[in-house]
This record gives sequence, C-alpha cells and structure tokens, in this order.
Amino acid sequence: MPVRGAATSSEASASLAPSDSPYTVVARRYRPQRFEDVVGQDHVVQALRNAILLGRVTHAYLFSGTRGVGKTSVARIFAKCLNCQSGPTVEPCNRCDICQAIAAGQDVDVIEIDGASNNGVEQVRELRQNASLRPSRARYKIYYIDEVHMLSTGAFNALLKTLEEPPEHVKFFFATTEPGKIPITVLSRCQRYDFAGIRPAEMAAALAAICQQEGVAADPAALALIARRGAGSLRDAQSLLEQLLSAGQPRLTEQLVYETLGLAPADTVLDLLEALARRDPAAALRILDRSIASGIQPADLLANLLDFFRDLMILAAEADVECLAAPTTARDRLQVIARSWNLDTVLAALQILAEARGRLRGSPHGRLLVELALCRVARLDQFEDLATLLHRLEGSPESSEPVSKKKRLNPPPPAPLSPSDAVATAPARLPGQPIPEPAPLPSDPPPPPVSNNFRDRPLTVETLREAWPAIAHALGTQGKHLLRLEPAAVAKPNTVRIGVPPTSRWVADLLANDPKLRANLEAAFAQVLGRPVALELDRGGQTRQPQPDPDQPESSASRTPARGRQTPVDTDPFVQEILNLFDARLIRLDPEDEPDLG
Repeated sequence: MPVRGAATSSEASASLAPSDSPYTVVARRYRPQRFEDVVGQDHVVQALRNAILLGRVTHAYLFSGTRGVGKTSVARIFAKCLNCQSGPTVEPCNRCDICQAIAAGQDVDVIEIDGASNNGVEQVRELRQNASLRPSRARYKIYYIDEVHMLSTGAFNALLKTLEEPPEHVKFFFATTEPGKIPITVLSRCQRYDFAGIRPAEMAAALAAICQQEGVAADPAALALIARRGAGSLRDAQSLLEQLLSAGQPRLTEQLVYETLGLAPADTVLDLLEALARRDPAAALRILDRSIASGIQPADLLANLLDFFRDLMILAAEADVECLAAPTTARDRLQVIARSWNLDTVLAALQILAEARGRLRGSPHGRLLVELALCRVARLDQFEDLATLLHRLEGSPESSEPVSKKKRLNPPPPAPLSPSDAVATAPARLPGQPIPEPAPLPSDPPPPPVSNNFRDRPLTVETLREAWPAIAHALGTQGKHLLRLEPAAVAKPNTVRIGVPPTSRWVADLLANDPKLRANLEAAFAQVLGRPVALELDRGGQTRQPQPDPDQPESSASRTPARGRQTPVDTDPFVQEILNLFDARLIRLDPEDEPDLG
C-alpha cells in the first residue's frame, strides 16, 4: 500500500523548526499535516472534507478512539482547513502564519485544553467568557479539549448552554478515549466520529516511509513485527521505531526487534505451542527457562503466547479473519497446531492463560504463575461435547450424534407393570425428555360403583365404613381426600361423626371453610345411603392412620419412609429408573403445594 504524503509531512515539519532546534521525536516530526497524510481514517477524513465543501461545518465535533490513532492530528488539520488564509479549504497551504502556528499548537485562536488538568467549573466559566470575544486574526475561534471525559459533572453542566448555542465564530473540537463517560446531554449536541484502530499493513507502510526519510534500511518482517506490537496505535508503533533507531544499527532486522523490545521470537512461541499441544509440560518449562535466560520476562512471554493463542483460536474456528500475532511465514505451523486441538480445548487454554496474566499484576511470583499456567494447559485433555459424553455413559449406540440433531419424540406411556417388573423393563430415557405420566398400579384399584344396597340398611358405623369408598367415588375428584378420614360414630339419628387425625386436619379446615364442599359431601352421603345425613367433625378423634397424600405437606417424621415399608411413590417405575440411572437412594419425599379442592 503506498504511503500518502510522507515526504510532504517531513518537509512541512522541517519548515516549522530551525536546524539547530532540539531533537524532536519521530511521532511529532512525522505528524500528519494534511488530510492525505492521515493513515487508516478515511471515513472520518471524507466526512470532514465534504462538510467543508458543502458548507455544513457544525459547531461541535467529538473524536473518539483509542490512543495514537490521529484524533489530535485530524483536529489540527481541520482547524487549519477552516482558518487558513486561503480557506475555508480542504487543502490548507501549510505556509501561512496561521497554518504554521496551528501545526505547532501555538495559535492564539486555536486553544488546546487538557481536560484532565482543566476539569473544574471555574475553567469552563473562563472558557465561556473568552468564547464571547471574537478571534484575533483567524476566521474562527476553535476550542480543542483533549480527554474531555475527564471534565467534572459541574463543568459539563456549565458548558451545556454555550455548547448548544455558541457564537457564530466559535467551534468546539472534543477528543476522548472513553466516550461512554461523557453525559448524553453533551453527546447529543456534537457530531461524533469514531476513529478505528489502524491495520498492521497500513502501519507497516507508514513506518517504511519514515525509515526511508531517516535513511535507515529496514526489513519488511521487522516493520511488520513493530506494526503488530503497535496494536492499532500508530503513535505506539512510531515510539517503538524511535527506540530501535536509537540503537544506531545500519539496518533494522527482525532479530534486532526481538532483542531490543524484549520479545520472544515467533519460532520460540511456536515451539512452546507445539509442546503444549503434545501435552509435554517438561518441554514447555524448558522453553520458558531458555527464554528467561535470554532476557525475556515471563510476563512478556505469556503476553506473546496469548497473542498467538488468539490466532490459534481463529484458525481452530475456521474463521475468515486476519491473524494479528503470527507472521505469514509461521502460518503453516500454526495451522498444524490448530488441527491437533479442537476449539473447546483452545478456549479452555486461553482462559487459563488470561487468568494467569491477570494474577501477575503485583505478584512477586511471576515465573511460578507462568509455569503453573503452562503445566495446566499441557495437561488439558481434548474436550468433547457434553451431550456426547452423556450418550456414551448411557451406552447409547448413537453417542456420536449430537443431541441437537436428533429427532426428539415423547415416548408413549408404558403399559402398567408391577413394581418389580417396572424397574427391570423401564426403557432408557434420553436427557431432556419429559417423564411420561405413570400408569395406574395394580395396588390402586378403581373405585367401586355406587350401590343401592346401603339404602335399606340401618345407619351404623359398620354400614358407613362399608359405604365409605362409594361415598368417596360419588364425591368425584374431591373424594380422594375423604379416604384420609373415617367415620367414628353415629351421634344421633342421621348424624355422622367423622374422626379427623392430627395429620389430616387440613381436610377438616377445608370442610369448615368451604360451604360448597361440605354441601357436596352431604349430597354424596345422601346419594349412597338414600337419606339425608348431617356431619360432625371430631378433630380429637382416634381413628386409623390414613394413607399419606403426596399432594399435601407432612411433618418431617412422616416425610422419611419407614424401614421396610414402601409408599406408592417408592414403587413408581420412573422413580426407580431415576434411582438406578444415577445410582441414588431415596432419602425423603417433598410433596407439592396443597391442592385446590374448589
């Protein structure tokens, strides 16, 4: 990719400072002076150009993006375009006094403010007072506030009115690395432009132009490595290049970059990755020891390994995404490692290494933490889908097929079985399938039909006990709770006293509080016995112990089944299937909430 305006930038910068001036770092000497010199921000440059050409320059702009991507440079270029003596223009001359003063950051009408150190209300009030004054010599008075998110809440509030209705001669340029910290009331008054991270190829081309201007030969691999270390920030890459130029070598090589910046060579990181993929912790520890002996810090090696693991994740996922850390020459070796590990294993290794890097901060045992992380990664087994493992444990012949691709059907309810046969013949159930409704067991016979044999018999306790199942059947769905009670005595003619045991007093409460239910019960008595019957509830009566109802809460003593005794739930074939599947035993039964009898 050709670099635009690199020589022009150097000439323009050289014209701003005399030859005997102090040394200026590369990042400042090669700062873009025209829109053509800006690297990697074409979308922002095009929008600002069109705003000037169409006469749609607004009063407030917000430039957001990471460090070193050109926010300040674009703001200065935009200010030169607006205030150049031959402007407004998209091509500032860079020769007039205004353009040169703006490029040096010394123009009286372009005020650059550091938001971190001028974040109080008093500074903003002073800005508002000065904004009302017309510019000294330029067309616009421009306020550029860097790191604007550092302003206090009071300062933002003091700026709102001026920001909404500024004088015609005032423009505001804001820059920030954290736009989320700026109040929405300020954001709504600005045109926001997001600066993207610069691609490594574009940064490498810009670095090559700088080396050409400096008269230093540089290998493309070395410049590509510096660009990758810049992580999207051209200023960071220029600072690294400055450090390498200070070494005084006639040629910048990849080995020089590794030695000067304390980085692990790509071959070393790939050897370490291969050792981890072979599950060889001893080899991984030997590579770490050699790297530390050569001057590489454990934290730096771990950071390089994380970068390569990111590329490994991309290759394992078969994503059409650019690799950022691995050079082009190492792509084949990295592809082989990606085929030996599946994606789940790579993700687990990434998580281990990321946690180790976070624990390194402030820890005096940096090497130990890195060694521990490498050993853990080397001992990682190949991860498999959880559903596949469950099928394998259950002995399913279709264990290799994912559950999500199978056709799930609810099995039909099984035929009624005896408790002993149900456990032996219960079909295997796939995880996630609902348990079908159990069929009635032989121990629960159907209620007897209503008989007229009790109509001519005298009303005695024996007659009532014989007619009790028929009365419960006549009561319908509410009759199953009547079986918890038992007739205690015939108190007077046509008056039946019903005993209520302590564990079934909730049934008596329902009968006492629900007149409709009590009327239905008396109607069932009249239907079976052929005569009207009045009911009395004896809450203190001593009757037989009723069968436990799984739909109602019971005491803690009654929740645990007695030794040698089984409840209908114990003998349910599906409960037995669950117990056998998980090799479990029944400890207690937790009933559901109280049923609705209305």
